[in-house]
Amino acid sequence: MRKSGSYYIYPAYFEANRTRHSGRRVPKKFALTTVTTSMIAQAAQRLGLDYIIESKARYPASWWVSSGVVLIKKPENQTKTQLLKELAKIMITLKEVGKK
Repeated sequence: MRKSGSYYIYPAYFEANRTRHSGRRVPKKFALTTVTTSMIAQAAQRLGLDYIIESKARYPASWWVSSGVVLIKKPENQTKTQLLKELAKIMITLKEVGKK
């Protein structure tokens, strides 16, 4: 069921191995090799956004994979594309910090 007032953020939006046609929504320079809902949730938390994780959800283009989805309350004056880029930048920094 759709929840109005929320953006549905799937891990596929950030996957580097996907093309734009197959579901990637961020530029290649912001894409990551592996993305999880918990990574997206951490980035949303860093931005101070309200979110809900639905772990059993499936990305419609890859319905056979149960990757989950993060529902993020729509921030004022920010489009989904802008939000995705911000989340991707934070996830890249989190991944770099995790390597050290």
